[in-house]
Amino acid sequence: MKKITLSIVVLSTLLIFACEEKINTPPATTTSTTSTTSTTSTTGTTGSTYYIKADYNGINKVFTNLTVYRDESTADHYLLIVANNTDKENPKIEFNFKEPINGWTDNLSYALNAESSNSYVKYTNESGKVYSTINTLATQIPLVTQFTKLQYIKDGIITANLSGTLAIDTDTSTIRITSGKINLKADN
Repeated sequence: MKKITLSIVVLSTLLIFACEEKINTPPATTTSTTSTTSTTSTTGTTGSTYYIKADYNGINKVFTNLTVYRDESTADHYLLIVANNTDKENPKIEFNFKEPINGWTDNLSYALNAESSNSYVKYTNESGKVYSTINTLATQIPLVTQFTKLQYIKDGIITANLSGTLAIDTDTSTIRITSGKINLKADN
């Protein structure tokens, strides 16, 4: 039920962004509901202050169209991030991190694969193929997100390094992520 609720929140936000008229607005806007808080930071330049960038099978991609959610609608708190290109089309990468038992802290490390519970990363390539840690086998290199700074508060900075494997569930294809960097601001 929690995954369904989170999926509905993410999908509804993406649909809102897809239908949104292009308007010249400041880089950050905040939207709140009673159960979920979300922040959007958007710029169209690769030199953006806030970004998610990495090499995907050796091809460098930089995402600056970012949406950050702090979902506190259940007893389990989640950090949800959706990043795509400025056209809001594929490729995109999505993160769903469940708050660990010890809470949100700097130097927090997530090693994600098929055996990880309630936390995952999904990457959708340009043709719409979805690669995920949900499909990454224990024998493959897990995707590791090493948060160097994780301030789960209003105006908090979130930085991390990212590397590892994402797999597709229909065949043996994988995406290897290397040299990943995350630099976000939680404006909510």
